[in-house]
Amino acid sequence: MTAHTDTAAQAVDPVTLWGQVIEGFQVTNKNLHRTIARAYDLDAAEAEALLRLIRSPQRRMSMAELARQVAFSTGGFTKVADRLTKRGLVQRAPCPEDRRVVYLELTAEGRTTAGKVRDLVAETMTATFVDVLGPERAVVVAQAMADLHRSGLDRA
Repeated sequence: MTAHTDTAAQAVDPVTLWGQVIEGFQVTNKNLHRTIARAYDLDAAEAEALLRLIRSPQRRMSMAELARQVAFSTGGFTKVADRLTKRGLVQRAPCPEDRRVVYLELTAEGRTTAGKVRDLVAETMTATFVDVLGPERAVVVAQAMADLHRSGLDRA
């Protein structure tokens, strides 16, 4: 077997391919959250919550939906919400139509901080994702991961 054939055979090994995806994601995500923690003293779940809120309509989301999106139990996410509330970045707001639903919404300070975190993420991901892969490959990776996400939603 030639080196080219060995490489081609390895390229179709799904275990190796998936391992490379996970390892690349983990190191990139770890570096990203280390950068956010240094700049804003936010852990990964807190940063993810702020980023999801800043992108959501009216800068708010139900706590249950936010917990689901950041892959936390509702009880576990309550602790995240408590920490963000204590820092003045979010506030809880009841749903007028359904008293069982509680929204988490960004405060003015939270909007400012979330915007700065979003800018830091954009800068960091440009340097550690887009610049490393090049814009075309970065788009292909992002589109492929979005396809996987949608595929997984169909099975949930």
